[in-house]
Amino acid sequence: MTATVFGTGTLHTVATDERPSLPDRQPDVVVTERERGLRVELTASPRAFSIVRALTRSVPADYGADPGLAESAELIVSELMGNVVRVSPEDEPVPLIVEVYASSTGVEVIVHDAVPGQPNRRDDVALDSAEAMAGRGLHLLDLLTDRWTVEPSPLGKQIRCHLRAE
Repeated sequence: MTATVFGTGTLHTVATDERPSLPDRQPDVVVTERERGLRVELTASPRAFSIVRALTRSVPADYGADPGLAESAELIVSELMGNVVRVSPEDEPVPLIVEVYASSTGVEVIVHDAVPGQPNRRDDVALDSAEAMAGRGLHLLDLLTDRWTVEPSPLGKQIRCHLRAE
């Protein structure tokens, strides 16, 4: 992107940086810029989750995707990260990799985790249940994405979600 700058009577064209601003270096969060997005390697913690949610929210606008997808992408990332922590042993560090990319058709969210097996769909929990503390994650993926898959990953598995701009 270029911007025209007026100053001393001379017209200048300068390049501006379209990339998202990355957080200050954190010991348990490593952010790598990728083409039209980013990859975050983290060890689960409330602070790390906060950083990842903010970065996820920024990708659609920063890379020209539909900004209306930001909230849905953030919710998906939060849900998938939270599910991994819930099913992991309490005393062990929980490694995660989160990737978020803007595309011409929407936003892609990929969450890698080391939890063995496939995610379980709980059909006994209604999406609008006020009492349920868990069990709505896959229903939310169905609702907020146009498609999602579970695939092998170097970490274990990855859940890849595509959110289409409307």
